[in-house]
Amino acid sequence: MSLQSDTEMLSVSAVEEYATQNHITVDAAYELFHRQQIFEKIILQHEYLHQVSFDEVMEFVYKEIQDKERDLILFHGTDVDFTEIQLNKSHNKRDFGTGFYTTILEEQARDWAYRLSLRNHAKKYYVMKFLFAENVGLKIKRFDSLNKEWLEFIKDNRSRGGLQHDYDIVIGPVADDNTMETVQLYVAGIFNAEEAVDRLRYNKVNNQVSFHTEKALEYLKFVGRDQYE
Repeated sequence: MSLQSDTEMLSVSAVEEYATQNHITVDAAYELFHRQQIFEKIILQHEYLHQVSFDEVMEFVYKEIQDKERDLILFHGTDVDFTEIQLNKSHNKRDFGTGFYTTILEEQARDWAYRLSLRNHAKKYYVMKFLFAENVGLKIKRFDSLNKEWLEFIKDNRSRGGLQHDYDIVIGPVADDNTMETVQLYVAGIFNAEEAVDRLRYNKVNNQVSFHTEKALEYLKFVGRDQYE
């Protein structure tokens, strides 16, 4: 096998694993790898990476992305143009509690905005762009998969309302229409956790990053918007 073919196989495997672990599409992972020059880094470190386990390859990938992308671009879909984020405007009984919801996926944000405009009969909708500078002083909760802990977390926030945790920011999968049906059956007690998790394994999920405190918002900077009709 040639060096190029060998490296391409490793790169493809890393992209697919990164997409799976972060609940994003493979195309979105490819875009991120290109933007952060991860493919080039894999080529440069080819000899080393083929001497270590795949887990260590992924550690290498995450470190390179983290070092290059401390500031993360996030998107928020809405049918209302605004200049100031107000946490008290949040809808109640959300997945991760009342807060300001964003995503790393621009197309997902646009889809959210479009659906809102249809529901509210709005003539325009917007995708707001923000820059998030992660800080060690923030209390951040990350969910890596659709598991029992994620289910319980959503159940608490959706059934009790308000904010049922003390995190500044929560990052994890978002319950789409198909996923939400299973979550609702779990909340209603029709499914137990094992049954719900087993069904959720086959669902395609997207990503959400929610901000729940004024402290968190201090690290979120508005950088622009796209308007659609």
